Amino acid sequence: MKEFGFFDKLKKESQEELLVAATFLKVPSGIQLYAQGDICRNILFLTKGRVRVVRQHENGQSVLLYYFEQGEQCNVNFTSSYNSAPAVGTAIAETELEGYDIPAELIARLFIEDKEFQRYVFDQYAKRLDSMASMIEEVRFSSLDTRLLHWLQSQDNEKIRISHEELGDILGTSREVISRILKGFEKNGMVKLSRLQIEIC
Repeated sequence: MKEFGFFDKLKKESQEELLVAATFLKVPSGIQLYAQGDICRNILFLTKGRVRVVRQHENGQSVLLYYFEQGEQCNVNFTSSYNSAPAVGTAIAETELEGYDIPAELIARLFIEDKEFQRYVFDQYAKRLDSMASMIEEVRFSSLDTRLLHWLQSQDNEKIRISHEELGDILGTSREVISRILKGFEKNGMVKLSRLQIEIC
């Protein structure tokens, strides 16, 4: 837990409780951590990797809510656990993950008792709100072509392993629409397409 900035600022007894209760986890890429509608019983604090959180519609389509990464925890996960309420999104491991799983009961008590932990949680919510505000602005004012190109350029690697269906889920559209736009990008020399991979030129 020392990877998290708030840990060293916690009360000594809070630190000890967290260290005793935390379970270290390693999760392969592609695994669903929880589904929309689940009531989460534990909260994951991520030390390695990246998680995608999406909102699913009854028609089967999804749209990206946000990502969370090393040093962060998930707001949907926290809210579901803290309030014993159904999760409003689904979390999927984009990469191999490492982190600590902590019982919701302990986290709820720390949130009430420890101001440093409160600051950390509110900071996470502020980041998510900023991220979602940017996403709404993109959806409202940018074309899908622009949004797709921006997403590709924001990735860490020039060779991106992802299916067209997954990209559709992230951008809130169908696989067919993504495939059509990517073929246009390829025709213009912007990308090279192969099975489950997009290479930025």
